[in-house]
Amino acid sequence: MGSPEFAAPTLLALVSTQHQVIAVYTKPPSYSGRGLQENKSVIHNLAEKFDISVMTPKRLRDSENIEVFRSFAPDIVVVAAYGLIIPKEFLQIPKYGFINVHPSDLPRWRGAAPIQRTIMAGDTKTAICIMQMDEGVDTGDIILRKEILLDDQITAKELHDMCAETGGKMVLETLSLIEQKKVLHKKQSDIGVTYAEKIQSNEEKIDFNLGAIEINCKIRTLSPRPGAYFFYNNEIIKIIKAQVVDLKHDFEPGMVIDDNLSIACKEGVIKPILLQRQGKKMIYTDAFLRGFNIPAGNKVQK
Repeated sequence: MGSPEFAAPTLLALVSTQHQVIAVYTKPPSYSGRGLQENKSVIHNLAEKFDISVMTPKRLRDSENIEVFRSFAPDIVVVAAYGLIIPKEFLQIPKYGFINVHPSDLPRWRGAAPIQRTIMAGDTKTAICIMQMDEGVDTGDIILRKEILLDDQITAKELHDMCAETGGKMVLETLSLIEQKKVLHKKQSDIGVTYAEKIQSNEEKIDFNLGAIEINCKIRTLSPRPGAYFFYNNEIIKIIKAQVVDLKHDFEPGMVIDDNLSIACKEGVIKPILLQRQGKKMIYTDAFLRGFNIPAGNKVQK
């Protein structure tokens, strides 16, 4: 069970082994454009490539969907960013239950956006957990855990790709432990529980009344898409990559302090490296300023 790109390495890992993937559950296709073109999920397309049965229920609790699932008689279900809550009626059917690939150091960052919240909070380490699913939201026992140390430049996209690849390998290791009856379940701590709410559109706007480190965490979280932005002359300017300059100053937050678009924050300075105007390509700051000059002394985010 999975839907986006994050789930692809797990499915690819499974089909490359002796394990039989009898079905894939993924989100239903969306339809867009004048001709209502069908847009299937990444996992939907991948499953079809391997001639695997694809199920796209809008909700799982319906009795018909429960019976269809029961008819597959699965030994185990692997979940990676599926998108629907798994009801108790489903959880009880497989012999070995459901296991989930979760990209955070549980119980920190349970919920919908663990990778983004990890970066936005400035965490210096995280983990990938293979979890035995229960009825709660990411509350199940941990089967495998791999710690990841984070530097202060990693983006959410980079962490996403790293967790997706490693998670697929960890799923195979977990299945091997189950086959050998060597699985040890570790209950999650009740201490340090946090919830990773989805990123809201109003969080994409940069507030220069915050410190430069906190602002850079937001930039790295939203890079390259949807992108953290500021306004200048009523135009949205996205900062895709930036550098923090530890500089004590008396400039007003949001003030451009030099001809390289360095912007004063409440504490420190943000120096953009890669920017993007609406409808334009991402370009480096020097090229950006040749076509869209923002001189020193001007204030962004008016």
